[in-house]
Amino acid sequence: MQSIDPSFISLVSTYLFFGGCLGIFIWIGIVIYLKSKWLILLEDILDDGVRFYSLNIFFSGNGVLQYATIFLWSFHAKRYGMLEKRKKVPIHIQKWFIFSFCWFFSSGSLMMASMVIHKIYNL
Repeated sequence: MQSIDPSFISLVSTYLFFGGCLGIFIWIGIVIYLKSKWLILLEDILDDGVRFYSLNIFFSGNGVLQYATIFLWSFHAKRYGMLEKRKKVPIHIQKWFIFSFCWFFSSGSLMMASMVIHKIYNL
């Protein structure tokens, strides 16, 4: 069996890591868009007008991920008391938040895969 060249593994690990970093920067741009356009509307509908996630970009990232989990799984919606309220949110807005959630975890998975490869092959 032929061994894989360590420089190739290092290159793959580097591409995965920088791809994940680029994905996170794109996700931050998506969060800024969602914060400026839809987050205040969601706070009005889902949180009865309580403005917490739209205060700054750090809270907005958490809010985007939380609202996405509410739209994805009814368990979380019921847990947060938003099961009936989430039906009032238009589908196209829900899709943006779900897309942002998937993008974030895909980018994070790329970075994590890079770290696992780095650890396994002792690079």
